[in-house]
Amino acid sequence: MKFLNFKNLKNESGLTLIELIVAVGIFGLVIGMVFGVFTVTVTGQHRIIALRNVEDNLRFVAESMAREARTGKDFTSDSVSLSFTNDRNQSVIYRLNNGIVEKSSDGGLTYLPITGPEITVDYLNFSLAGQAANDGLQPRITVAIGAESRVGNQKAGLKIQTTISARQLQS
Repeated sequence: MKFLNFKNLKNESGLTLIELIVAVGIFGLVIGMVFGVFTVTVTGQHRIIALRNVEDNLRFVAESMAREARTGKDFTSDSVSLSFTNDRNQSVIYRLNNGIVEKSSDGGLTYLPITGPEITVDYLNFSLAGQAANDGLQPRITVAIGAESRVGNQKAGLKIQTTISARQLQS
Protein backbone atom coordinates (compact mmCIF):
# COMPACT_ATOMS: atom_id res chain seq x y z
CA MET A 1 0.00 0.00 0.00
CA LYS A 2 1.32 3.38 -0.94
CA PHE A 3 1.15 6.38 1.38
CA LEU A 4 1.04 10.02 0.39
CA ASN A 5 4.28 11.81 0.26
CA PHE A 6 3.82 15.47 1.25
CA LYS A 7 7.00 16.50 -0.51
CA ASN A 8 5.50 15.55 -3.90
CA LEU A 9 2.23 17.42 -3.25
CA LYS A 10 4.00 20.74 -2.89
CA ASN A 11 5.29 20.56 -6.44
CA GLU A 12 1.90 19.88 -8.03
CA SER A 13 0.11 22.84 -9.64
CA GLY A 14 -3.52 23.75 -8.90
CA LEU A 15 -5.83 26.51 -7.75
CA THR A 16 -5.94 27.83 -4.27
CA LEU A 17 -9.21 28.68 -2.62
CA ILE A 18 -8.54 32.43 -2.93
CA GLU A 19 -7.82 32.16 -6.66
CA LEU A 20 -11.04 30.24 -7.15
CA ILE A 21 -13.08 32.85 -5.21
CA VAL A 22 -11.56 35.70 -7.26
CA ALA A 23 -12.28 33.88 -10.54
CA VAL A 24 -15.91 33.21 -9.55
CA GLY A 25 -16.30 36.86 -8.49
CA ILE A 26 -14.97 38.17 -11.81
CA PHE A 27 -17.19 35.74 -13.70
CA GLY A 28 -20.21 36.96 -11.68
CA LEU A 29 -19.40 40.60 -12.47
CA VAL A 30 -19.13 39.88 -16.20
CA ILE A 31 -22.41 37.95 -16.21
CA GLY A 32 -24.09 40.78 -14.26
CA MET A 33 -22.92 43.38 -16.78
CA VAL A 34 -24.03 41.27 -19.73
CA PHE A 35 -27.44 40.74 -18.12
CA GLY A 36 -27.75 44.51 -17.48
CA VAL A 37 -26.95 45.33 -21.11
CA PHE A 38 -29.45 42.72 -22.28
CA THR A 39 -32.19 44.13 -20.01
CA VAL A 40 -31.59 47.69 -21.22
CA THR A 41 -31.63 46.51 -24.83
CA VAL A 42 -34.94 44.66 -24.44
CA THR A 43 -36.51 47.66 -22.69
CA GLY A 44 -35.34 49.95 -25.49
CA GLN A 45 -36.69 47.56 -28.09
CA HIS A 46 -40.12 47.54 -26.41
CA ARG A 47 -40.18 51.35 -26.41
CA ILE A 48 -39.23 51.48 -30.08
CA ILE A 49 -41.92 48.94 -30.99
CA ALA A 50 -44.53 50.95 -29.06
CA LEU A 51 -43.51 54.16 -30.82
CA ARG A 52 -43.55 52.42 -34.19
CA ASN A 53 -47.08 51.11 -33.53
CA VAL A 54 -48.33 54.62 -32.77
CA GLU A 55 -46.56 56.16 -35.77
CA ASP A 56 -47.84 53.55 -38.22
CA ASN A 57 -51.43 53.74 -37.00
CA LEU A 58 -51.61 57.54 -36.89
CA ARG A 59 -49.97 57.85 -40.30
CA PHE A 60 -52.52 55.42 -41.75
CA VAL A 61 -55.44 57.32 -40.17
CA ALA A 62 -54.19 60.70 -41.38
CA GLU A 63 -53.49 59.46 -44.91
CA SER A 64 -56.84 57.66 -45.17
CA MET A 65 -58.74 60.76 -44.08
CA ALA A 66 -56.70 63.04 -46.32
CA ARG A 67 -57.08 60.87 -49.41
CA GLU A 68 -60.84 60.69 -49.06
CA ALA A 69 -61.44 64.26 -47.85
CA ARG A 70 -59.45 65.88 -50.68
CA THR A 71 -62.11 64.83 -53.16
CA GLY A 72 -65.04 65.22 -50.72
CA LYS A 73 -67.73 67.86 -50.32
CA ASP A 74 -70.39 69.00 -47.84
CA PHE A 75 -68.13 68.84 -44.78
CA THR A 76 -69.65 69.02 -41.30
CA SER A 77 -68.09 68.46 -37.90
CA ASP A 78 -69.05 68.60 -34.25
CA SER A 79 -65.31 68.76 -33.38
CA VAL A 80 -65.15 65.04 -32.41
CA SER A 81 -66.50 63.56 -35.64
CA LEU A 82 -66.21 64.49 -39.30
CA SER A 83 -68.93 63.91 -41.92
CA PHE A 84 -68.75 64.50 -45.65
CA THR A 85 -69.72 63.06 -49.01
CA ASN A 86 -66.86 61.40 -50.86
CA ASP A 87 -66.29 61.27 -54.64
CA ARG A 88 -68.40 58.07 -54.88
CA ASN A 89 -71.38 59.89 -53.27
CA GLN A 90 -71.05 57.88 -50.06
CA SER A 91 -71.77 59.58 -46.76
CA VAL A 92 -68.51 59.13 -44.81
CA ILE A 93 -68.13 59.65 -41.07
CA TYR A 94 -64.92 59.48 -39.01
CA ARG A 95 -65.22 59.36 -35.23
CA LEU A 96 -63.47 58.32 -32.03
CA ASN A 97 -65.18 55.54 -30.07
CA ASN A 98 -63.60 54.08 -26.90
CA GLY A 99 -60.02 54.82 -27.94
CA ILE A 100 -60.48 53.55 -31.52
CA VAL A 101 -60.86 55.68 -34.66
CA GLU A 102 -63.79 54.35 -36.68
CA LYS A 103 -65.04 55.02 -40.20
CA SER A 104 -68.50 54.63 -41.66
CA SER A 105 -69.11 54.71 -45.41
CA ASP A 106 -72.88 54.25 -45.17
CA GLY A 107 -73.94 57.35 -43.27
CA GLY A 108 -73.38 55.93 -39.79
CA LEU A 109 -75.20 52.58 -40.00
CA THR A 110 -72.01 50.54 -39.55
CA TYR A 111 -68.57 51.57 -38.33
CA LEU A 112 -65.29 49.80 -38.91
CA PRO A 113 -62.13 50.44 -36.87
CA ILE A 114 -59.21 51.96 -38.78
CA THR A 115 -56.73 51.89 -35.89
CA GLY A 116 -55.24 48.70 -34.57
CA PRO A 117 -55.85 47.17 -31.14
CA GLU A 118 -52.25 47.85 -30.11
CA ILE A 119 -52.86 51.59 -29.68
CA THR A 120 -55.28 53.73 -27.71
CA VAL A 121 -56.34 57.03 -29.24
CA ASP A 122 -56.68 59.68 -26.53
CA TYR A 123 -58.31 62.37 -28.64
CA LEU A 124 -59.43 63.08 -32.20
CA ASN A 125 -60.48 66.65 -32.98
CA PHE A 126 -61.62 68.27 -36.22
CA SER A 127 -61.72 71.96 -37.08
CA LEU A 128 -63.34 73.16 -40.31
CA ALA A 129 -62.76 76.37 -42.27
CA GLY A 130 -64.19 77.45 -45.60
CA GLN A 131 -67.04 74.96 -45.62
CA ALA A 132 -69.80 77.53 -46.17
CA ALA A 133 -71.24 77.45 -49.68
CA ASN A 134 -70.17 80.24 -52.07
CA ASP A 135 -67.79 81.88 -49.57
CA GLY A 136 -64.93 81.67 -52.09
CA LEU A 137 -62.73 79.74 -49.67
CA GLN A 138 -61.32 76.31 -50.22
CA PRO A 139 -62.58 73.92 -47.52
CA ARG A 140 -59.88 73.01 -44.98
CA ILE A 141 -60.03 70.40 -42.26
CA THR A 142 -57.52 70.47 -39.42
CA VAL A 143 -57.20 67.10 -37.73
CA ALA A 144 -55.49 66.67 -34.35
CA ILE A 145 -54.86 63.16 -33.02
CA GLY A 146 -53.14 61.94 -29.87
CA ALA A 147 -52.49 58.28 -29.14
CA GLU A 148 -50.31 55.92 -27.14
CA SER A 149 -49.18 52.34 -27.34
CA ARG A 150 -47.95 49.98 -24.64
CA VAL A 151 -45.54 47.09 -25.25
CA GLY A 152 -44.56 45.24 -22.09
CA ASN A 153 -44.05 47.88 -19.44
CA GLN A 154 -42.99 50.53 -21.96
CA LYS A 155 -45.37 53.04 -23.48
CA ALA A 156 -44.95 55.62 -26.20
CA GLY A 157 -47.25 58.47 -27.11
CA LEU A 158 -47.51 60.65 -30.17
CA LYS A 159 -49.54 63.72 -31.08
CA ILE A 160 -49.97 64.85 -34.66
CA GLN A 161 -51.88 67.60 -36.40
CA THR A 162 -52.43 67.98 -40.11
CA THR A 163 -54.52 70.21 -42.35
CA ILE A 164 -56.32 68.77 -45.35
CA SER A 165 -57.61 71.00 -48.11
CA ALA A 166 -60.36 69.87 -50.45
CA ARG A 167 -59.71 70.16 -54.17
CA GLN A 168 -63.03 71.86 -54.94
CA LEU A 169 -64.81 74.90 -53.54
CA GLN A 170 -68.11 74.27 -51.80
CA SER A 171 -71.00 75.24 -54.06
